[in-house]
Amino acid sequence: MAIRGIGFDIDGTLYPNRQMFLLSFPSLLRSPRLVWHFSRVRKEIRQVETISHFRALQAEMIARSMNTDPVKTRLLVEKRLYQNWESDFRYLKPYPYVKQLLEELKNRGDLKLGVLSDFPVQNKLSFLGLENFWDAALSSEEVNYLKPRPEPFLALAERMELAPEEILYVGNSPRYDITGASQVGMKTAFLGPAAKDPGADFRFTDYRRLRNYIMTLLP
Repeated sequence: MAIRGIGFDIDGTLYPNRQMFLLSFPSLLRSPRLVWHFSRVRKEIRQVETISHFRALQAEMIARSMNTDPVKTRLLVEKRLYQNWESDFRYLKPYPYVKQLLEELKNRGDLKLGVLSDFPVQNKLSFLGLENFWDAALSSEEVNYLKPRPEPFLALAERMELAPEEILYVGNSPRYDITGASQVGMKTAFLGPAAKDPGADFRFTDYRRLRNYIMTLLP
């Protein structure tokens, strides 16, 4: 089946992970204990079966882990992590050829483009200079579940107004991106080394190769 849309992860996919680590280092220095517990809870919350208010549950789990008040903890997470990270990431730069590829795909007029990230999306896209290409931009938190749960990927397909089988999803995480997208029927392209390839439909390390692969999937 020919594809009619392409979905992208953001962190580590549209720009290198090393940028994220370097730019988030100030937040780590400001609040190392909070960052550690936040990272731990983000792994644990992926296993929770029923979530109705993601940020509230996340704060409760962090507060339990840190033995602190949930309300104060949520305010602390919002200020010291989400807000500070947004400020830290204003110097992000996309991978080479990402913008050129998106411009070419957008100009075709017959493809829908979407992004799906486990973290808030829009300002990060603006920092990257990539805010104007998307038919759908979604954070997993908006649907209360993180990757690789099927809910975020199905929500992306719904917002793109396509069947999952009509979408190629591009990501750099074998477990979260490739496994998650594959399980709902999306085609997958993995950005990373062959040793970590989880069995994606395509693997690449240069966006020019991804461009050539995409052309083979179009009608």
